[in-house]
Amino acid sequence: MIDWLYLAAQAAALAMSAWFFVDTARSQRVGRRHFVGVGVLEVFVLAQLVAGIAIVPGEPGGGAGLFFSYLVTALLVPVAACFWGSIDRSRWGIGTVAASGLIVAALLLRVHQIWEFQIHVG
Repeated sequence: MIDWLYLAAQAAALAMSAWFFVDTARSQRVGRRHFVGVGVLEVFVLAQLVAGIAIVPGEPGGGAGLFFSYLVTALLVPVAACFWGSIDRSRWGIGTVAASGLIVAALLLRVHQIWEFQIHVG
Protein backbone atom coordinates (compact mmCIF):
# COMPACT_ATOMS: atom_id res chain seq x y z
CA MET A 1 0.00 0.00 0.00
CA ILE A 2 1.35 3.39 -0.94
CA ASP A 3 1.31 5.59 2.16
CA TRP A 4 1.11 8.98 0.45
CA LEU A 5 -1.78 7.75 -1.70
CA TYR A 6 -3.55 6.39 1.38
CA LEU A 7 -3.14 9.75 3.15
CA ALA A 8 -4.33 11.65 0.06
CA ALA A 9 -7.42 9.42 -0.19
CA GLN A 10 -8.13 9.93 3.53
CA ALA A 11 -7.78 13.70 3.13
CA ALA A 12 -10.04 13.69 0.07
CA ALA A 13 -12.71 11.63 1.86
CA LEU A 14 -12.70 13.85 4.94
CA ALA A 15 -12.61 17.08 2.92
CA MET A 16 -15.49 15.88 0.77
CA SER A 17 -17.51 15.00 3.85
CA ALA A 18 -16.87 18.39 5.47
CA TRP A 19 -17.86 20.18 2.27
CA PHE A 20 -21.01 18.11 1.86
CA PHE A 21 -22.03 18.47 5.51
CA VAL A 22 -21.81 22.26 5.08
CA ASP A 23 -24.04 21.93 2.01
CA THR A 24 -26.40 19.76 4.07
CA ALA A 25 -26.68 22.54 6.65
CA ARG A 26 -27.37 24.97 3.80
CA SER A 27 -30.13 22.65 2.43
CA GLN A 28 -28.39 22.17 -0.93
CA ARG A 29 -29.33 19.42 -3.32
CA VAL A 30 -26.89 17.05 -4.98
CA GLY A 31 -25.55 18.83 -8.04
CA ARG A 32 -22.87 18.57 -10.66
CA ARG A 33 -20.17 19.96 -8.36
CA HIS A 34 -20.93 17.22 -5.85
CA PHE A 35 -20.49 14.56 -8.52
CA VAL A 36 -17.09 16.10 -9.32
CA GLY A 37 -16.14 15.92 -5.64
CA VAL A 38 -17.14 12.26 -5.46
CA GLY A 39 -15.25 11.65 -8.71
CA VAL A 40 -12.05 13.03 -7.21
CA LEU A 41 -12.42 10.70 -4.23
CA GLU A 42 -13.11 7.79 -6.57
CA VAL A 43 -9.90 8.49 -8.49
CA PHE A 44 -7.86 8.25 -5.29
CA VAL A 45 -9.54 5.03 -4.16
CA LEU A 46 -9.27 3.51 -7.63
CA ALA A 47 -5.57 4.39 -7.75
CA GLN A 48 -5.11 2.67 -4.39
CA LEU A 49 -6.94 -0.40 -5.70
CA VAL A 50 -4.74 -0.56 -8.80
CA ALA A 51 -1.61 -0.10 -6.68
CA GLY A 52 -2.84 -2.82 -4.32
CA ILE A 53 -3.34 -5.23 -7.19
CA ALA A 54 0.20 -4.50 -8.37
CA ILE A 55 1.99 -4.91 -5.04
CA VAL A 56 0.01 -7.41 -2.95
CA PRO A 57 1.70 -10.80 -2.98
CA GLY A 58 -0.26 -13.58 -4.66
CA GLU A 59 -0.03 -16.02 -1.77
CA PRO A 60 -3.27 -17.66 -0.63
CA GLY A 61 -4.57 -16.42 2.70
CA GLY A 62 -2.73 -13.72 4.52
CA GLY A 63 -5.57 -11.20 4.31
CA ALA A 64 -5.44 -10.37 0.60
CA GLY A 65 -9.12 -11.22 0.09
CA LEU A 66 -10.13 -9.05 3.03
CA PHE A 67 -7.85 -6.26 1.80
CA PHE A 68 -9.44 -6.19 -1.64
CA SER A 69 -13.00 -6.59 -0.36
CA TYR A 70 -12.58 -3.45 1.77
CA LEU A 71 -11.04 -1.54 -1.14
CA VAL A 72 -13.83 -2.51 -3.53
CA THR A 73 -16.44 -1.58 -0.92
CA ALA A 74 -14.72 1.78 -0.42
CA LEU A 75 -14.94 2.26 -4.18
CA LEU A 76 -18.66 1.42 -4.38
CA VAL A 77 -20.02 3.26 -1.32
CA PRO A 78 -19.72 6.84 -2.67
CA VAL A 79 -21.23 5.85 -6.01
CA ALA A 80 -24.22 4.24 -4.31
CA ALA A 81 -24.60 7.23 -1.98
CA CYS A 82 -24.46 9.64 -4.92
CA PHE A 83 -27.18 7.71 -6.67
CA TRP A 84 -29.28 7.65 -3.51
CA GLY A 85 -28.60 11.32 -2.77
CA SER A 86 -29.58 12.41 -6.25
CA ILE A 87 -32.90 10.58 -5.94
CA ASP A 88 -33.66 12.01 -2.48
CA ARG A 89 -34.61 15.62 -3.14
CA SER A 90 -34.75 16.57 0.55
CA ARG A 91 -31.88 18.28 2.36
CA TRP A 92 -30.71 14.87 3.58
CA GLY A 93 -29.88 13.64 0.10
CA ILE A 94 -26.56 15.44 0.23
CA GLY A 95 -26.20 14.30 3.84
CA THR A 96 -26.18 10.72 2.62
CA VAL A 97 -23.30 11.49 0.27
CA ALA A 98 -21.49 13.36 3.06
CA ALA A 99 -21.78 10.33 5.34
CA SER A 100 -20.34 8.15 2.59
CA GLY A 101 -17.10 10.11 2.82
CA LEU A 102 -16.81 9.23 6.49
CA ILE A 103 -17.54 5.60 5.68
CA VAL A 104 -14.81 5.60 3.02
CA ALA A 105 -12.36 7.12 5.51
CA ALA A 106 -13.16 4.34 8.00
CA LEU A 107 -12.86 1.65 5.31
CA LEU A 108 -9.50 3.01 4.18
CA LEU A 109 -8.28 3.04 7.76
CA ARG A 110 -9.21 -0.63 8.01
CA VAL A 111 -7.47 -1.33 4.68
CA HIS A 112 -4.34 0.30 6.05
CA GLN A 113 -4.55 -1.83 9.22
CA ILE A 114 -4.94 -5.00 7.17
CA TRP A 115 -1.94 -3.99 5.08
CA GLU A 116 0.26 -3.24 8.08
CA PHE A 117 -0.66 -6.22 10.27
CA GLN A 118 -1.66 -9.04 7.91
CA ILE A 119 -0.14 -8.56 4.48
CA HIS A 120 3.02 -6.51 4.88
CA VAL A 121 4.30 -7.91 8.18
CA GLY A 122 8.02 -7.56 8.65
